[in-house]
Amino acid sequence: MIIMSSRLSPNRASLVFAGLIWIMLNGLGNAWALESIPVAPRLTPKLQKLFAEEMIAVQAASQQILAGLAAGDHAAVAQHAQAIHDSFILDKKLTAQDRKHLETALPPAFLELDGAFHRLAAKLAEAARQKDRELQTYYFSRMVESCQTCHSQYATDKFPAYGGKAPATHAH
Repeated sequence: MIIMSSRLSPNRASLVFAGLIWIMLNGLGNAWALESIPVAPRLTPKLQKLFAEEMIAVQAASQQILAGLAAGDHAAVAQHAQAIHDSFILDKKLTAQDRKHLETALPPAFLELDGAFHRLAAKLAEAARQKDRELQTYYFSRMVESCQTCHSQYATDKFPAYGGKAPATHAH
């Protein structure tokens, strides 16, 4: 049990507690989960191409989902969410060697995150088929959050802002 000093405000205590949790987790040495490790360079050219194709398809479908959400077009949301679900690279016809390479080159946490993303897409598709706008918005926001998490952990070479390599200055 942690006893907070009366000198710490509740907000400051929360920050301290969050910092302690981060230090404890970082101390566990789980590099795959806590460090930014670009995965694309670990893949064969064929698998890099498949991932790039999948990301382009996901981005295009996501734009269509956003347009569908804004227009209340449940059918479009369902169609494009299902397309994202179906683009799951591990479900593609890969050779045994490709599959083995994927499983050894990619950290388990990446594979879990990718699988969860595609499951969210399936849930979004189902929410759209049920015409549940609130649930559609929820699942789409979770998908975007999943993209951000993945890119910040495993694609900092493609998205340098997540890796701290973005320009330091920002102006409006």
